[in-house]
Amino acid sequence: MSFVKHRDSPHSHPRAARALVAALVAGAALLAPFAVAAPAAAHSSLVSTTPETDGTVAALPAEVSLTFSDDLTEPLPEDQQAGGRSNTQVQVYDASCEDAGLLIADPGHADTRDCTDYASGNAVVDGPTVTQALDNANAPAGVYTVVWQVVYGDGHADSQMFTFTAESAAATPSPEPTSTPDPTSSPAPSEVPSAPTETDAPDASAPPADSGLGTPAIIAIVGGIVVLALIAFIVTMIVRARRP
Repeated sequence: MSFVKHRDSPHSHPRAARALVAALVAGAALLAPFAVAAPAAAHSSLVSTTPETDGTVAALPAEVSLTFSDDLTEPLPEDQQAGGRSNTQVQVYDASCEDAGLLIADPGHADTRDCTDYASGNAVVDGPTVTQALDNANAPAGVYTVVWQVVYGDGHADSQMFTFTAESAAATPSPEPTSTPDPTSSPAPSEVPSAPTETDAPDASAPPADSGLGTPAIIAIVGGIVVLALIAFIVTMIVRARRP
């Protein structure tokens, strides 16, 4: 029995190589959309909030802050804001605002005209954190809803909401103290009568104001006497001249 050894065709290896290359190209084409979609789906997201989401605080704080996984864009200048509203916003409503949650779920049907927004001034962006000051004077106890809108560094806008609970009402700010005079303190220098100085004391060497006539008065009297004597002399001379 003889064995015949078959030799591979000289064209069999190139055909296999071409088939392998074609399979690799086809596989890469199928995987390409997934490779492109993966980075696009990896948008920034909210990492933490202060107060904590669903957390409890003693009273409404002076500010709320939100930190994201990537830097945020700065709020637009007022002259570039659409409809006077910034692209970065943080609004805080108390439990009396029933439509606060609809600002995210169904903005077209949210009516917050009678709601109190405790946000004071514009939100401030610092890298991945946005901070919103609050006017918490007389803020009641209860659940607060924070509605936020930001724009990530890649230009992607996002808006969501979270809640937290204040156990007590915020304290009413004390009025600024007014300055009142201290009864134990000495009066102001302007109120203290000045002590008589040496110039205020009467000068013993000086004559009193009404002790005699002054020089102008004496000159006037002497002048008057001279005039009267001159008139009498003239009258006498005239009378003598008319006598026979």
